Amino acid sequence: MMKYNIDKELKKLTKYKGSAVIHLYPLLNIAYQINNCKSDDRVTVSKYSTLGYNGGELSTLVIEPKQCADTLPCIVFYHGGGFLLKASTAHYQIAKWYAEKANCKVVFTDYRLLPKYRYPVAIEDCYNTYIWAVHNAERLNINSDKIIVAGDSAGGNIAANVAVMLWDRKQLSPKGTLLIYPVMDRSMNTESMRRYTDAPIWDAGCTELFWKIYLKDQDPRQIQYASPMEAGSLGHFPKTYVEVAEFDCLHDEGVAFAEKLQSEGIVVELHEVKGACHGFEAATESKIVADSVNRRIQWIRSVFD
Repeated sequence: MMKYNIDKELKKLTKYKGSAVIHLYPLLNIAYQINNCKSDDRVTVSKYSTLGYNGGELSTLVIEPKQCADTLPCIVFYHGGGFLLKASTAHYQIAKWYAEKANCKVVFTDYRLLPKYRYPVAIEDCYNTYIWAVHNAERLNINSDKIIVAGDSAGGNIAANVAVMLWDRKQLSPKGTLLIYPVMDRSMNTESMRRYTDAPIWDAGCTELFWKIYLKDQDPRQIQYASPMEAGSLGHFPKTYVEVAEFDCLHDEGVAFAEKLQSEGIVVELHEVKGACHGFEAATESKIVADSVNRRIQWIRSVFD
């Protein structure tokens, strides 16, 4: 395996090859199923049954600061995992930090996954979750004028696409998009995609397999909400935060998307996390993650304010 100068705090992640993650996803999902997101001394977690695409039933969480009766802003959070993996304990922890530190609600849905559910099921499930949050804002004590869509990796792809779908379908648009090492371009024609073919957690081979499974048998004219870099004008996009990892095959497409937004006059905050690989958020006890989360919280607060 090629050696990268990955920060010592993330060394434990380097033993996970992307190909192994892809092939072991059924076992990982069994493990992730056990790790439910539960209330603790800082946040309260409530579970709802919500409608997904074509009448599908989804399990959706609302995470909020402890003992909060106020109407609060909201983050609609879409977890990563290549559209194959369920949410991990790290995803739940990040979501809890957002709720606690940004003093907001976090809506977190268990959208349906590959290989059984191909495009557009996941993206439509997540669109429906956003609409559910807006339509139930009064009951959930959510300020529907202050919503951010957020996601990491595949979840970043979802967040960006949901923002476009909401505009196209003339629904209430979010105030911001928070994209963490997002999957943005099915062409895979970037330097980082050519360079990081053996990086930890997720690599170019994983990305190629993901796109092949996700868009199998799809009419090319019907996949407009799959690859955000192929979207038309994005002049309607909200303020956006993009974070990329230095040693990640998705690095360049995250940067390219940020630059595309900036070229259309959108306010974008772009950060590269040095010494990090894809999925570095799994190291929740590291200073790298703490610094990244604190930086995001500042941005979230600025959007809500």
